[in-house]
Parts: sequence; C-alpha cells; structure tokens
Amino acid sequence: MHYEQIRTFLTVVELKNFTKTAEQSTVTARIQQTEAFYGQKLLVRHKGNIELTAIGYKLLPLLQRQMDLWEQTKKIAEEELEESFQITISAAYSLWRKMNTKIIKELHQVHQPAHIHLRTDHSSFVIQHVLDGSTDFGIVYNKPMRKEISSILIQQDTFHLYKHKDLNISKPAGFQELANQTWIYLNWGRSFQSWMENENEQRAKPRMEVGHSDLAIQFIIDLKGIGFLSDTEVNQSDYADCLEQIEFKSKVSIPSQSIFLLFKESRRNESAMKATIDIFQHHKQA
Repeated sequence: MHYEQIRTFLTVVELKNFTKTAEQSTVTARIQQTEAFYGQKLLVRHKGNIELTAIGYKLLPLLQRQMDLWEQTKKIAEEELEESFQITISAAYSLWRKMNTKIIKELHQVHQPAHIHLRTDHSSFVIQHVLDGSTDFGIVYNKPMRKEISSILIQQDTFHLYKHKDLNISKPAGFQELANQTWIYLNWGRSFQSWMENENEQRAKPRMEVGHSDLAIQFIIDLKGIGFLSDTEVNQSDYADCLEQIEFKSKVSIPSQSIFLLFKESRRNESAMKATIDIFQHHKQA
C-alpha cells in the first residue's frame, strides 16, 4: 500500500466526506485500492457522511501511526541534508517538569547548529517510539526489560509528606492523622503504591484522589490539605512557599523513584547519540 493511499484514507476520515476532497475520482480510486489491500470495506456512507466500519476503527490508529512514521522519515532525511546536530527526546509531561533544563541548554550550546526536538507522550508510546526510531531518546520511570533498549539512570525522585503551611497537625504524622485531615492522594507509581499497601495497615482512606501532580498540589493549597508529593515538583512549584514538609511515621521510608534515559543499543555509537549520552551522564555525576 502506498503513501498517497493512506494519506487519502485519513483525509476522508477526517472530513467525513468524499466531495470535500479534491479530485473525487482519484480519491475514490485510492479508497478502493486501500480496501482491496485489506479485503474488506473500511468506510460506509451514512446520511450523506462517511463513517468507519468496525475494521476501519481498528485500523485507523495504526494507519495514523504509519503516516506519522512516514512523515518522520521525510523530516529526518530533510534535516540530514542540513548537516546539523539532530536529536529528538520524548517524555511524559510529568517527567519534563522534573528534568534539569541545563542538560538541554548544554546540548543546544555545545552543538551548533542544533535542531533539538522535545516531545510529550505517554510512557508506553515513548518506548515504542524509541524502538521504531521515530524518537532518539525516551525518558521514563520504569525501564523496559528489552535487549534492544539500553538505559541510563539519570535522576532519583524522592517523596515526602507535605501540608499547607496553615494546617495544624501533630508531628510526626501517621495514617490516622491523615484520615482526619483533607488528605489528597496521588499514586506516584508501583514502588510508592507497594509502600502504601504495606504501611497503611489501618486502610485509612484519602478524602480525594487525583491523577496529576499539579492537581495534588493545587488542592492541598486550595483546601489546606495534606499529601505525599515529589520533592522536585514541590521545589519547582509556584506554591513552594505555601507547603511545609513534615515527618511521617512509617516502618520503612518512602522509596525513591528512578528516572531513566532510554535509547536503542544499536545506535549508541552514532555521533549525536553519543554526545547526548555523554552530557546526560556528566550531569548525573555532577
């Protein structure tokens, strides 16, 4: 199947109409060729619009990904002609918030001219992008156990209990004290969750559970609450002056969380890859 066939199919799906696309006869032919390739209908007409069939829905994200890869290969080829330092780094939003920006600044300053692409995506997609080559490096919490991927520990994220500075609570605090307060809970990952399950024998329940660190900090501020937070994110927050770290009674300290830089082992010795790895390792040791 050709590039133009996929591009046309995706355009028709987006517009939901054949007549809104240029050269309708050509479009129709390309759609028919795409359906012939898969041996079944991918689109149907319904009340004047075009809709995806069941198999069309299943194939759509894969075809979108294939188109993204095609576009990425074109971009890489175009940039290679410029003979400049090219690197792409992908990470989840929460991890970009924790990164030392000095690393990126150094990459930009040392390698001129430089084209550095910083992308945001879910960690599972970041790993896939590293594998398929659409991104050079990925930054994740949990490194995949795959022989094609190498990893470097670049940072340790630590966690403590924080409260609003105006909240009165006995110190050190335990889970019973948390249950009696406006406890805002965020699951910081597998190691944190395992620690919680082992320590919280009373099965105390938080007043609110959130899915993002920004929300956790915001509600601790707004509701004069309490919760476990990343030290890095607190220090970088605009509300750092309103938060106070307090001692927490536990049998075992809250485990730190490792942050890894991922890359394909087969590309380790490429000049741009090697330069980037060296800078990350230098900042880890500093």
